[in-house]
Amino acid sequence: MALSPPPAAALPCGAHCPAGTFVVSGGCGNGASCRQCPPDTFSAAAGLSACTLCRKCEGKFKYLKACSSKSDAECTCKEGYRCSGVGCSRCDRSCGVGQESTRSGCQTCRYGTFNDQPNGSCKNWTKCSADQVLEPGTAEKDVVCKHASANPTLVTTLPTTSPAVPFSITVPGNDLQTDMIRISLTVAGLLCIVFLLPSCVCFSIWQKKKLHAVFKKMHTTPDQSIQEDDACSCRFPEEEQGEYQVHGKSTEFRDLLVN
Repeated sequence: MALSPPPAAALPCGAHCPAGTFVVSGGCGNGASCRQCPPDTFSAAAGLSACTLCRKCEGKFKYLKACSSKSDAECTCKEGYRCSGVGCSRCDRSCGVGQESTRSGCQTCRYGTFNDQPNGSCKNWTKCSADQVLEPGTAEKDVVCKHASANPTLVTTLPTTSPAVPFSITVPGNDLQTDMIRISLTVAGLLCIVFLLPSCVCFSIWQKKKLHAVFKKMHTTPDQSIQEDDACSCRFPEEEQGEYQVHGKSTEFRDLLVN
């Protein structure tokens, strides 16, 4: 809004009027006439022929910087509202945790998303593997996985528009002792299999041989035993047996002669 006479054409010596003033008459040198901008107006450059009204911060706005003769006022929004538009030209209601701003105002994050920052946007919950959810997610906080790191920079969540599963880096947690027990039991089981299996095979072979010997002994006949005994007995040669028989006959003949 101009508060000075309307001559808007460039004045030959108007540059002598600095910022915060406006040119009243067009004389050069000492003839140049400048006037200070009235209250609630300003001129940000030298040689201007008029001053501009300062911006008013009212209603939802409040002053961030007061107006001076050389610069305009700067506004911001009151508590419960946030700036939008160029130079905070509009104040929209501030959305709290668990909400996000839309064209129709603040709306609660839909199921499967969360927002843990004021005036933030809703993001997808972190995807946990099966049976690994330690704490379920809400509109105000993310899902907590059992193996999720306490460092939030190690867990990446994707925006609402992305369907991909977020990548997470896990570090050992409270289940470390359980994992060690499982590993120990697995190693013990493998050792038992390695050592006991050969022993069982050897025992089975020995038992089979022992049963075979018992069955063979049970099926042996008495004739076979006698033949085995005869095979082991000692006999005189045939010549010795013949001499024994001749000697017996001569003795018997001598007895008959005597009688």
